[in-house]
Amino acid sequence: MQDAAVARILAQHRTPAERLAALERSQEPEFAYGRHPGSDEAAEIAGAASYLQVMKRSWRAELASRDAGNPERRPGWEAFQREMDAFVPEVERTQPVWFLQADGYQVTGTNRDELNAIAAARERAPRDDPQQQLGITYQRDTMYAMLPDGAISRHTGTFDAGTTAEGAAGWADHVVRVHAESDELRMRVTGVADDGAGNLTMHGTVLEGPVGNRGLAVGSTVELQKNQSTGSLTIGGEDAGDWNASFETFGYHQGRTRVNEGVGMQVAGAGTPEARNRGPRLAVDDVLFERIRDTYNNVEDPERGYARTLGPTRTRLNFNEAGWDVNVPPYRRLGGDAMFTEAEHPEPAPYDANLPVPGTVDVSNPNWYYDATNSMPDRFVGGRSSSSTLYMTAATMLVHEDRLELDEAKDLMAFAVADMVASGEHSMPECMTPVVLAAGSSEPWKETPLNISKETPPLTAWMHLVSPETRNEMRTEARAALQQVLENPAPDPQMVKGLTMVVKATNDFERNSNELTKAMSAGLNPTPAAAQRVAATADPRVRAAAAVRESDLDR
Repeated sequence: MQDAAVARILAQHRTPAERLAALERSQEPEFAYGRHPGSDEAAEIAGAASYLQVMKRSWRAELASRDAGNPERRPGWEAFQREMDAFVPEVERTQPVWFLQADGYQVTGTNRDELNAIAAARERAPRDDPQQQLGITYQRDTMYAMLPDGAISRHTGTFDAGTTAEGAAGWADHVVRVHAESDELRMRVTGVADDGAGNLTMHGTVLEGPVGNRGLAVGSTVELQKNQSTGSLTIGGEDAGDWNASFETFGYHQGRTRVNEGVGMQVAGAGTPEARNRGPRLAVDDVLFERIRDTYNNVEDPERGYARTLGPTRTRLNFNEAGWDVNVPPYRRLGGDAMFTEAEHPEPAPYDANLPVPGTVDVSNPNWYYDATNSMPDRFVGGRSSSSTLYMTAATMLVHEDRLELDEAKDLMAFAVADMVASGEHSMPECMTPVVLAAGSSEPWKETPLNISKETPPLTAWMHLVSPETRNEMRTEARAALQQVLENPAPDPQMVKGLTMVVKATNDFERNSNELTKAMSAGLNPTPAAAQRVAATADPRVRAAAAVRESDLDR
């Protein structure tokens, strides 16, 4: 019986203090993280919720400090929200909310007024609730930016044989991406000139890969010269041969392209049900919406129980019993699990709680994602691509644009993952699988402990994103919540187990990771994770097409 140890301790000890002490000193395997999918899930949800509780309390203290006239100290999630707002000023607010868009969820019949009311409420998140503030920024900006004509991700122009110096003059500080036969070059444009005869000369600095850059060192200067009459191109004085090129934003290259190649987005067949571990899609109509709403509102519905997987029909894991303010409003509950079913696993692998090391995943194999999730089939909700990839994409873009510090980006990712897990939108393995796989080959993440060198459970990998101070507060918060839960004569055993595992997991993390973190910070990782093998795409139009918001990326 899974909860035998909890039941035994609750029966043997009556006072909250005695129960708490017994749980903390227990060495029962039942409380060890990484042993069983149900127990591991409880720990991951409770860990995410304890983090959100700490962050909300910190945010409300920060608001009080600002209101008192003190200088602001912006957390990573707020930094991200502000920079996203600045990067696409007011553009997305003119679009309908995502589930009312023409290419969104077609729930537009008898529930139209109700959905519009939810959309309006969504735009008025409470000032003191960062969980909902960040959710708005993600849905309004990050997701919409992946549309083909979005302000962040689009290719901003074409550089070809007919491009004049006058036409290219406005592209200073943008990136030109040149394909010359089998080679490729990326450079940031510093200036464009006309030699008087109509020939174009472009100067720039070479950018970091993931391309060969014709052997030129990153940061070096290079000159492109294009003959206006013949259309021929020389790069650094050497004939480029057959070539084509495009202008694009630096953010698109470093964010969308780099991160998504790191998680295999460009691999042929990656969108198939087998590769994504997804089963048949349900009809998205008023009947589905009403079922989601009724299940969410019905406290007696069996689908609110702990035996069910994560998703919009799941309970909040008794956060109120723990005294936590983890809010999941109805608009966050639309779609998700109710829209997708999991693909069949003809031969499920034995349960393995660990995320794979990036270097061990061959993303050139179209089945890589299916293979990676096969050991945790009941913990990948429909196996859909995690929204954490979109957060990571946008954060990477902002870091490379010097709009976000790496510590702020890590803070953002910790918050975003915790929010999705506690809200039931994604499981922690879903969130952390693309994060650690991208970290194996994507700047700036590959220099962080997220670039794991050994198989690691999701909660442990996620805690690399959390600051030491916050981890300490999480442990204190989880312990206090556990004591409060134990004051109930018949406490929820899953909540007891989840909180106990969080207390133990945070203790274990501090004990086991201090030396690793020091080594990683000093660049001394004794067994660095190898870069992933990524399928290259020669035609820039292929990557431009990949920027279209796929159904796999929507939720």
